[in-house]
Amino acid sequence: MKLLAVLEATTGHFSRHGLASPRLQAELLIAHALSLPRLGIYLQFERELTDPELETLRPLVRRRAAREPVQHIVGSTGFAGFSIRCSKAALIPRPETEILVEHAARILKDLAPGLVIDVGTGTGAILLALARLQPQHRYLGLDISAEALALAQENAAHPSSASPVGTQITWKQNDLLAGLSDPAVLLTANLPYLTLNEIESADPEVRHDPMLALDGGTEGLDLIRLFLPQAVKITSVVLLECAPAQTETVAALARSAGFQQTLIHPDLTSQPRVVEARRD
Repeated sequence: MKLLAVLEATTGHFSRHGLASPRLQAELLIAHALSLPRLGIYLQFERELTDPELETLRPLVRRRAAREPVQHIVGSTGFAGFSIRCSKAALIPRPETEILVEHAARILKDLAPGLVIDVGTGTGAILLALARLQPQHRYLGLDISAEALALAQENAAHPSSASPVGTQITWKQNDLLAGLSDPAVLLTANLPYLTLNEIESADPEVRHDPMLALDGGTEGLDLIRLFLPQAVKITSVVLLECAPAQTETVAALARSAGFQQTLIHPDLTSQPRVVEARRD
């Protein structure tokens, strides 16, 4: 069976199962099964796939049709211009989080070298992106999940996401900022901000992420409410991702915690997404 025919059949199969962007999803899985770059398959449409190649692809297609995230199937995703390894241990990095990275890099380039803390670091995507962009700072990634931290450390050691030589990066299992007192020049956080109703009504792919990385409590703000009073004690600048409908509330919570100035930044779809809070 020729590659083009396999691509068309897989695309149709995914369409019937209600997947968004079925052609892209098919291309990603076929490229992964054949160890090709995605665009490389366009140069091989007439290639006859062998039985072993088809046997490698079929279970991947079944998993994706059952709504397992493609990032879990192929084991990685693109983020901020590099590749991040993904698993069920941590939230899959989303494109909107790249906006937080952009604003953090803007802030850090004007600051003297200091400590940057990423709270709820998950895969380590935010911290590793910043370390690549602003390697003069020291970086600390915190997460309550030992499994997530193991994945973050794996990402830090992988050539695709490695930081410049000499960059100082450490990881620590911690409940938010509890027990920490060293001053930081910047805190970043993408904490769980979904309600249980939102989790239950979300696309099936979302529920493959760990509940610990999704559940923000009744209003989706439980951890954010705990985090901000801790943050104001050790930093003057915080960048916090949240849902568009939460940004005004989060900004108000930041001001109540002692951050006098707040700004709200839009994501790639012009929805309010990132709250920047400053203490002075």
